[in-house]
Parts: sequence; structure tokens; C-alpha cells
Amino acid sequence: MKFSWIPVALLAAASVAAADIALPAPTTSGGMPLMEALAKRRSERAISSAPLKTAEISNLLWAANGINRQDGRRTAPTAMNRQELSLYVVMPNGAYFYDAKKNVLKEVYAGRCEVANNAALMVVIVADLGRQKREFAAVDSGFIGQNIYLYCAANNLATVFKASFNVSVLRSLLKLDKNQLPMYVQPVGRPAR
Repeated sequence: MKFSWIPVALLAAASVAAADIALPAPTTSGGMPLMEALAKRRSERAISSAPLKTAEISNLLWAANGINRQDGRRTAPTAMNRQELSLYVVMPNGAYFYDAKKNVLKEVYAGRCEVANNAALMVVIVADLGRQKREFAAVDSGFIGQNIYLYCAANNLATVFKASFNVSVLRSLLKLDKNQLPMYVQPVGRPAR
């Protein structure tokens, strides 16, 4: 399938289901000080399609909305802890659901995809509107978006938070059910400069 608005990166196969990608454990300590990351945070639309390493993808997704406590709570808050948001990753070789509990990208579409801004990958924030009101899901999505921005700033990656995209194409590509709505997309990759 060709989706002219979706940029993505290639990943190596892993030892889970044939098409799924096992991610290495995320690095959850160290890194750039918060105030430096805030000073470097910016929207960049010129993004390279050069693939990211699986460790970078693991760290990015954990920072975005990974599990950071024994009780299953996440790096990004949600209203009333409804945890209505899921992350999907679109790359040149397909689309994947991020299973934070298993730290695995589960394939939902196999085939060529093109991603916005010519980025290495695109994170899609999907809300389950059966679990949370849309307006709360929008605010909760912003927390994930900011986590991605800060991770990118701290790791010399480029990103931009986008609300303009073809919802019906993404719904079909990601095989979403009637309660699931793509809220925002965020292409990520190395700066194209």
C-alpha cells in the first residue's frame, strides 16, 4: 500500500512472532539534563529517512508512553488513569502496534509505506474513545507528544507534532476498531541537515 503522507525506517526481525520486532530493554537512566532538553526542544520538519537503531526506537517509545512503575502506570499521565492511548509506529516496511508490557512492536500491516516529512518512522497516537472522552484524550495525547519532543531534543533527533493527516487511511492501515481514533501523528528521525 502506498501512503504518501507516512515516512518510515527499516527494522531487523526479532525472535518473537515472525513479523513482530522485539525491542531491547529501554535505557531509563542518565541522558541529558531536563533543562537542557527543554532549551533544545523544537519542531523540525526537515527529517531524514535514515533508519533508527532498535535501541533508539525502544527508548523513544518508552519515553513516549512506556511503563515506568510496577503497577503498570506510564511515563505519560492520562485523566483518571484511563490509559486510553495506544502507540502505533509506521515505518517504510510496515506498521506496528507498540506493546509496552512486552516491549515489542506487533506487526499490523506488512508492506511498503511512505511517511510524512520523509522521516525514519512515524508515531501514531490512537485513543480508545470507549474508555475516555475525546477532549481528555486530546490533552493526554499532548503529554505523549511532549515526551517525544523531549526525547528527541535530548538525543539529537528531529520531530514535529501533527494534527493534519488522513484519518480514514490510518484507521484502515492500522486495522483500528470503531472506538479507536488516530489523534495525532509525530514523525521522528535524524535532522535532514
